[in-house]
Amino acid sequence: MHHTAWTKKGSSLPSDRIPPKAHQAQAGPAKAKGKRKDEPAPPKSKDVRRLEKLRDDLRKASGRDKDPKGGCFCQARMHPLSAYTPICRACGLILCELNLPHYACPHCAGPLLTQAARDTLLEALDSKIAETTAKEEEERQRVLQEARNAEGAFPTLSAAGSRSGTPGPGPGPDSHPVNQTHKVLSLDSKTRRVKVASYTPPTLSRAASSDKVNNSLKLEPPEPEHKRVPAPPAEVVCAAAPGVQRPWANTRGLAVTYVPPTRV
Repeated sequence: MHHTAWTKKGSSLPSDRIPPKAHQAQAGPAKAKGKRKDEPAPPKSKDVRRLEKLRDDLRKASGRDKDPKGGCFCQARMHPLSAYTPICRACGLILCELNLPHYACPHCAGPLLTQAARDTLLEALDSKIAETTAKEEEERQRVLQEARNAEGAFPTLSAAGSRSGTPGPGPGPDSHPVNQTHKVLSLDSKTRRVKVASYTPPTLSRAASSDKVNNSLKLEPPEPEHKRVPAPPAEVVCAAAPGVQRPWANTRGLAVTYVPPTRV
């Protein structure tokens, strides 16, 4: 027979024969952890996906591969200046944001980043990703809480405010719990009688609230393809020297007519 601290010798109580169940207390946290694992992760925004792709490409790339799209030679006149590599330190080419830092320079084919600059940029990208993810999660929880409050809110008088004679606080999650049953008074116009009915707001599950928030974060329009400026031609087109008789003649084939100045 199992003996406890208060068991007497020769006792025949049924409680003394029941062994303690200590293993049931440990089953609760395990089930709670299992439920947390089953919850789907919220979708990532376009900014987080863009930063993660840039970080992963920067880790895998050697820095000497050219951009398969050819880069861009607008020199920040058509697109914004690159925030990571604004200039090539080898040839001095001004780089716009379409020239990604993990590719080589589109002109001289040299790496745009040194190893120290690459490590610094990776740390900055990790910090930016963590900061952006925290802000989006905070905004997601705020929208989720507003959705829950909207589903559970109902215009009732506060009990504390009615007793003290002062108006109670405004509607909130504490004064209007979710799915609380309310009494509704209605007057029948035919029978002239007052009817008392109960009203319970519809249940807003956590999955439904998460779906509403997730739908607001996704369904983003695809990023449009930017127009790139190609590389300049290798040969410079020069016009022939003008003749002595017509020094103003256009030798490049353009349809231009000379108009002499008028005399006043």
